Amino acid sequence: MSEQRRPGTHSEPAWTSGPGATSGSGERAPGDEDLLRRVLAAEADRIEPGPGALPEIQRRIGAGDRGGARRRWRRPEWSIPRLAGGRWRGWSPLAAGAVTVATLSVAAVVVGLASTVVPTPSDRVEPPPGTVGAQRSAGATPDEVQPGPTPPDGAVAPSAGAGTGTPAPGATESTAGLPVYYLGGDPGRPRLYREFHRLWLHDGSARDRITAALRNLLDGPVGMDPDYRNPWPAGTDLREVTVDGDGIATVDLTGAARDGVDEVTTRLAVQQLVWTVTAVPGVSGLRLRLDGAPVDRLWGRVDTSGVLRRAPAMEVLAPVWLISPQHGDAVSRSFQVHVAGILPEATAQLRIQRGTRTVREQVVTLSVAGPAQGEARFRVTLPPGRYTLTTYAISLEDGSERFLDDHTVTVR
Repeated sequence: MSEQRRPGTHSEPAWTSGPGATSGSGERAPGDEDLLRRVLAAEADRIEPGPGALPEIQRRIGAGDRGGARRRWRRPEWSIPRLAGGRWRGWSPLAAGAVTVATLSVAAVVVGLASTVVPTPSDRVEPPPGTVGAQRSAGATPDEVQPGPTPPDGAVAPSAGAGTGTPAPGATESTAGLPVYYLGGDPGRPRLYREFHRLWLHDGSARDRITAALRNLLDGPVGMDPDYRNPWPAGTDLREVTVDGDGIATVDLTGAARDGVDEVTTRLAVQQLVWTVTAVPGVSGLRLRLDGAPVDRLWGRVDTSGVLRRAPAMEVLAPVWLISPQHGDAVSRSFQVHVAGILPEATAQLRIQRGTRTVREQVVTLSVAGPAQGEARFRVTLPPGRYTLTTYAISLEDGSERFLDDHTVTVR
């Protein structure tokens, strides 16, 4: 943990004698209780944690770095002064122990409070050009961008129905990077992964964006990454989308009858629709219809009556997630890597391979520990070639690699 001292502070308390001693002015020196109070106040006033200290504390606690903790805490810069022989200068063992316990307790409280802050996933607006999958190829113009799976005519037309949103003056057709969610990871316990697909829009309204994203999602069994799958049956199509004034979308599907789907997959299939639809700004929930009629239980497994909302991120999103570059991207020699994860230790791994040879392996420290979704962005420079980037977590139980997410990219 890094720290900075404030100007004008001292490296040790003004008193140096034990309890019961007198100061130079003849006044009685403070006892253990007073000493403890003054030292804690002085230390709290003069220590400022450096940038990034909190994630580092969380990482070390989660990783169980006891040996490292002993090395770092044996003689910290801000420890209570000692004599040359190592004895506490004028302190009883009780007071010295109380200071240590109180200091560690404050750090634990800070870490605990920070871990309860859950940021909103950053998928509700299109990322600016050059960031997080806004374009399939870094530096490409919109005309050069290759979208994900699309209908045969190459454009996504909006379905009939009233929509919200104000069309841009004189707008005809344009493209936008829209978030589309898929299932991935362990088939027995799938999670949601997101891709940005550049799709055609007509008026840019909420209905228009939902229509484009859902038709793109339902168009094929996988995403741009073949490891990302769509559990909705082949032949499922979008009949209609409407968005009311309260920001609730009604999504009407056809051809979605399916048997033999387990409850876990069914639940994630519903959340796949919910997270894709509510990624559109101004939309907070959806009502599901099948062939024009409300459906109370999808495939007889999951309650879908009423308004459906996003489930908590830690329950449905991938524990580790390589957001960018996306699978199949062509990038420049120096490019940004964006990793997200919901990990209690806030620590992921990145491995880069060229063929079967590993050219880079590094630790990735996320911005915050679970249950929040932490993120990390950093630059990587590689010579031209074809590479596989894999993010994953190390199990604290047995050291195995878990939650692997890999993308193959071309460095130009």
